[in-house]
Amino acid sequence: MRLSKSRLASYITCPQKYYLSYELRIRPVKISPDFLIGLSTHHLIGTHFTCMKQGKLCDLKEVLTDYWSSYTLDNADFTSMEELEAARLESLGYAELFIHETALEPLEIEYEFALPLVDITTGETLSDLELVGFIDIIDQPNGTPRVIEIKTKARKADDFQAQVSLELTCYAYWLMFLSEQEVIPVAYANIIKNKKPYIQWQDEERSLSDFVELFHTARTVAENITDKRFYKNPGIHCNWCDYKPICAQDTDVVKERFGEEALELLKEQNLLPR
Repeated sequence: MRLSKSRLASYITCPQKYYLSYELRIRPVKISPDFLIGLSTHHLIGTHFTCMKQGKLCDLKEVLTDYWSSYTLDNADFTSMEELEAARLESLGYAELFIHETALEPLEIEYEFALPLVDITTGETLSDLELVGFIDIIDQPNGTPRVIEIKTKARKADDFQAQVSLELTCYAYWLMFLSEQEVIPVAYANIIKNKKPYIQWQDEERSLSDFVELFHTARTVAENITDKRFYKNPGIHCNWCDYKPICAQDTDVVKERFGEEALELLKEQNLLPR
């Protein structure tokens, strides 16, 4: 089994959501504007730093045009081309803001990793389970490697979330193996999307106790998935969950959001009335 921070977070938040997304592979037919803006911003930033590392010039507007060329009103959830164009330019503005204000010198950009999970205190290894993922940026301030995850957010982030973030722990776990450091610096670089966008830095650290906790969390999640323990976990997170219409048994919205094929599959799985 391969678990990423997204799969772990999805199952922990709501096992039913994990089941719909990763087991049944049901996804919205149209990408949401906020998600697309975030993806585009990440792509622009990543491309810029990759070019910089290679000693090449990067025309962000050209990269932007190429990236958005595959999105239309048919596969992106915009009401008009004007709205789509505004979102496209919005992502360019966020990327330019990040590049100009952070002045980073990355060692790695969008770094892919895969490694087994080990309880460092006992040596126990989950040989049939891999932790996988992509790290946005690894830099080295003051000579110490640091993991940076870029986020686009509507409002200033809560510091507690960065302190306990499973996502940052997953990335730090990989860097711990690479650098053999006992304490790993991690950071969220949040692009806050208000009327005057700005960058919010959240600097934290991860150490041995965090990695042991990650091991036990991942093992429990993997065991539950293997045993097919999928159930609803209602809460405030339902308000921004793509799958809320399924849980609400709203077949009309399900058909519109996920398509006819997904609707029939959900009926076959007895998740919607026939």
